[in-house]
Order: sequence, then structure tokens, then C-alpha cells
Amino acid sequence: MGKTIKQIQMFCAGLLAALILLLPAASATATVIDRVVAEVNGQIITLSELEAEMATIGEDFLRGVPAGERAKARQEAQSQVLSGMIDQILVERQAQRRGIFVGEREIDAAMAQIMEDNRLSREELIRELERSGTTLEQYRQTLRTQILQARLLNLEVRERIVIPENRIRRYYEEHYADGSQQQGYHLLQMGFAWDGDDQNRAEAKQRATGARDRVLTGGSFRQLARELSDLPSATSGGDLGVFEQDELADEMRRHILAMTPGELTPIMEIGGAYQFFKLLAGGGVSRPYEDMREEIREILYQQALEENFERWVSNLREDVQIRILL
Repeated sequence: MGKTIKQIQMFCAGLLAALILLLPAASATATVIDRVVAEVNGQIITLSELEAEMATIGEDFLRGVPAGERAKARQEAQSQVLSGMIDQILVERQAQRRGIFVGEREIDAAMAQIMEDNRLSREELIRELERSGTTLEQYRQTLRTQILQARLLNLEVRERIVIPENRIRRYYEEHYADGSQQQGYHLLQMGFAWDGDDQNRAEAKQRATGARDRVLTGGSFRQLARELSDLPSATSGGDLGVFEQDELADEMRRHILAMTPGELTPIMEIGGAYQFFKLLAGGGVSRPYEDMREEIREILYQQALEENFERWVSNLREDVQIRILL
């Protein structure tokens, strides 16, 4: 399943993902004996609702988890997804108190933008929805919630964040100024997976090409990774951290060793996904401060956003009665 479906299931791509461990249910078709798993000021969340939320996330985030660890991983994920669902109720109630609403035209515009970003026709989008077991009405409702939450976050969280120049400069000096210390390779990643058939594979290649083109024409790699990438690194803006040369796959190493910081690799087929990478720093080469300034500002902004969001939601939780019955 492509990111088109996953991104509308997320709270607000790149914002709430830091708070929810995106791991899937083992089976979307298993029989569920329904019961209440949480209560928020009298509003209940049922086990079937929790299982539905787990099932819609997809299989991407179980890749690499050994079979013997999947039961534990799923249990941990279930607890965190439930916490995210509680936060969603709190956010929606706060939006109602602030008088924030979303109209049908805004949902239409958001859906059109997602189709454009992923180079999908309406028919292709509907086909993706059907594969995921999601109806068009459910899709539109999730988009409405996402837009609502984004507006509320803009009002109550985003507008309060200021990243001063001296903080950006300090981060640069600590992480990038001395190229001699950058013997490892700091990488950003985007990847677009397919389910196995040729049509999905072609669509994944098309989405990868479109995303790479947008980065080359000035788009933020980190933001596009949060919105479009199918891989677990999407939650951190594609940031994989630093790799030593011998930790890189052969094809990655061949391209990355020939690159200078700031460049992109070609699209490569790795692990059932079309992937490309950006070299932030490494190989004993440092980038000038002006080249790194906006990149660093975005890193610091996202860190502050996640910290402020956690505090904000924590404050919302203090004002309500929450019972966890999982």
C-alpha cells in the first residue's frame, strides 16, 4: 500500500508520528470480541476501533522485525496507538472549543493535492483505497480530521516556536563545521514500496521519481519524506543518522562515496522499495554554513515542535478523566 493511504491515517504527517509507534496488526480479518479499551470523559474507544486503526497502518513497519518478536512488538504498538487515539479525541475537542471547522471544498482541495503529489488519478486513488479496505467517505473523514488538527496545531503550537540564529549557528558548529570529523556519512532516505504486482511496482517507481524531482526543484527533503515516503524513517523526516563506509550496501556505497554533501543518489531498488538518499555530511567534507542554515533550522524546528506538542497534549490530558482498560 502506498503512502497515499498511510498519510491520511496519520494524525498530521510528521507531527504526531513522533508520538505513535506505527506498527501493524497481525491480521485485519481476525475475529474481534468487542469491548471498551479506553474512556475519555465518557467517550469510549472500543477494541474493534483500536484493531481497525492498527490494521489500516499497513505492513511496512513490521519489515525487519523477527518473527519471534512480533507479538511483543504488536502489543507495544497497540498501547501506543491507543494513546494516539486518546490524543486525537483531545485534539478534536479542543478544536471544537476553538470553533475550528473544515468545509467540503477544503477536503476536495486536500484530496486533489495528495493525488497530484503522488501522481495518481482519482481512479487509481480509489483502487488504493479499496486495497486497504477504506471507503471514499472514510478517506474524506480522515482528511477532515487531519486538516482540523493541523489548524489547531498552527494556532496553539507552531506559532509559538522561534528558532534564533545563534542556536542554528551553534548546531552547525557542533555537528558540521569540522569536516575532518565527518568520516561517517549522514544520510536522509525516501522509499516507495510495492505489494508485488507489476502495476504497483510501476506506481512506486513513478512516485519515487516525482518525489526526487520535487527535491531537486527546491522541495524540503525532510518534509516530503514525512508526507510521501513509505519507510519507517518517514517519521523522522527520512533521517537515518550516520553510517560508516562498511555499513553501506554495495550499490549505496558506490554512489555515496562519489558524492559531495547536499547531493542526491539516483533511485535504487532496495529491499522491495524504490529508494534514494541525500548526503547531508560526511567523507571528510563539510558544507558551508549558508548551505546548511535552512536544513538545520528545519531540524531544530521539528525537535521543538515535537517537544511543544507533547507538553500541549499533556496539558490537555490534565483537564479530562481518562481510563485505560486495555
